[in-house]
Amino acid sequence: MAECLVAYLGLLSSERRDALAAGERLQKFIEQPRALNEREKLHIAAANCLADGDLGGASSTIAAINQTSPRDALAAFVGHQIDFFTGASSQLEARIASLLPHWSDDDPYIGYLWGMHAFGLEELGRYDEAIEAGERALERNCDDAWGIHAVTHVNEMRGTFEDGIDFLQKREHDWQTGTFLNVHLAWHHALFMLEREDWSAALSIYDRLIRGTSSNDIALELVDASSLLWRLHLDEVSVGDRWESLATGWETRLDEPWYVFNDMHAVMAFVGASRESDATEVIRGLEKYVSTPQSNTNWEMTRQIGLPVCRALLHHANGEFRQTALTLEPVLDQLFTFGGSHAQRDVVHRTYIDALVRDGQISAAQTCLQARLSDRPSSVWAKNRLASTQCVDGKTSL
Repeated sequence: MAECLVAYLGLLSSERRDALAAGERLQKFIEQPRALNEREKLHIAAANCLADGDLGGASSTIAAINQTSPRDALAAFVGHQIDFFTGASSQLEARIASLLPHWSDDDPYIGYLWGMHAFGLEELGRYDEAIEAGERALERNCDDAWGIHAVTHVNEMRGTFEDGIDFLQKREHDWQTGTFLNVHLAWHHALFMLEREDWSAALSIYDRLIRGTSSNDIALELVDASSLLWRLHLDEVSVGDRWESLATGWETRLDEPWYVFNDMHAVMAFVGASRESDATEVIRGLEKYVSTPQSNTNWEMTRQIGLPVCRALLHHANGEFRQTALTLEPVLDQLFTFGGSHAQRDVVHRTYIDALVRDGQISAAQTCLQARLSDRPSSVWAKNRLASTQCVDGKTSL
């Protein structure tokens, strides 16, 4: 099981080279299955599915462990992470919910399940329940990163950015170090600053906690860096030479297609650094990849969602805003199949709205912005964008 843990860390890195190395690590167990009990065999099978890029098969295999061994904490975490990578919101909540009855409230580790469950509730839009579960988790373990993450997401989705800033700042010592989510939570902190339109504060967080001199060019962290800078790009905020450093970081992580959510953020970085030829090369690689049918999860994600989104980003860079909107519109309702969270995928929606505005499709942009405000009444970004479109449209500003 220790070997499985190490392998899963590589397999769930979202990077091909780490996944392949992890798969090789487990080969000795695959060749000598008699040494394993049934639960261990299922773990090896799930890990083997991940090494083959079959996230669906891995999820189903982990679900079998969840059913027969509901107190297997590693299976709970791995299943939760797979559900996150595949954007399976219902499963994200249901998997952990099915395990909770098998854990006592007195168990010292149940708080971590509450934290994961809180995130699943948030992704389903059950915000009050998510807050309750997240706060309960944090009462048990103040540094529970998933619990902090869940409460932060609720503030993001509701648009209560001041509450989000206050929450993260009061708990800085609980999340800024010692967790794989520290960069991601810093990204959320910066997003809240964007709602304040405090660009300098957002960039300060970027330099201190998201991508600084000690960054290791890990894909999960590069994703957050690209996503933040792209939002600033859409708002026409200068970010200095940060794009070039970020694009260089992505160069070292890309080889063959593996997880198209990463490829999308690499295209953002190349476009932001005015390296359109590199962005084009990524897209051509994805086109070649989808031209031959494959049975792995990433192939389907790339074909349906990832490749169109990457093409749209390049259209945007070239000033082809109508084509950007036309390319994105058919996939917007299916973005959840693309992986990540609602908050992460929102960068695509923002790009679509920006393209509509720049193409002069004011009425369509206003419809999107009004829908956002119905969900997030406190969103300064949406209010200001709507006000600017109303000025362009000759109407009274808010």
